Amino acid sequence: MEIKIVDTPEKFRSVAEEAAEVLAALLRELAALEDKSFAQYTRLCRKGQIIEFKDGVRSEFTDVQVWKAEMKIRFAALLDPYCTQKLITQRRDCLHAQHFPSTFNCLNTGCTLTVTMKSAGKAAVQLIPDEGSVPFDLSDPDVRYLVDDMKSGGHGAQCYGHFQKFRFVLKLEADGWKLDEVSSDSLHGDRWRRDWCF
Repeated sequence: MEIKIVDTPEKFRSVAEEAAEVLAALLRELAALEDKSFAQYTRLCRKGQIIEFKDGVRSEFTDVQVWKAEMKIRFAALLDPYCTQKLITQRRDCLHAQHFPSTFNCLNTGCTLTVTMKSAGKAAVQLIPDEGSVPFDLSDPDVRYLVDDMKSGGHGAQCYGHFQKFRFVLKLEADGWKLDEVSSDSLHGDRWRRDWCF
């Protein structure tokens, strides 16, 4: 991950870098949860059930709609502490993990965070994944499961590429940096669209 600070006065540069690092940490957590959720959803569709153990408690899911509702709760629990009240109020749904691997895996495989901060308390960050093929991380059992599932469906499943970029507006509130607006676009596009899932 490379952080570039552009169009930012010198006095804001260290704060702008801090905003980018807070965002990157959150998006890494989101990526891990998205990949886990996608793997569990695939297991549910293939095997008809998911069994999870969390804090010594066993949970079983056999209904896709119940699983989706549970995942919306989990994604909201992760994101809400990092979102402004405005963004939470505008949220239409908190369903993530619509594809595999997560778009935000690029934080581990290569991307650029371009940060602009022209005034105190507000930063704009663009996340642009590196182009090219990225091999799947087969050390992760969920990734292995999904790659095997894709191979059984006739997909080569050796590598993948990222196809989306994001723009985040962050505000500095009393308890830290918060997401205030999120937009996305295709990797080479120039038509940003609001993302209503954050």
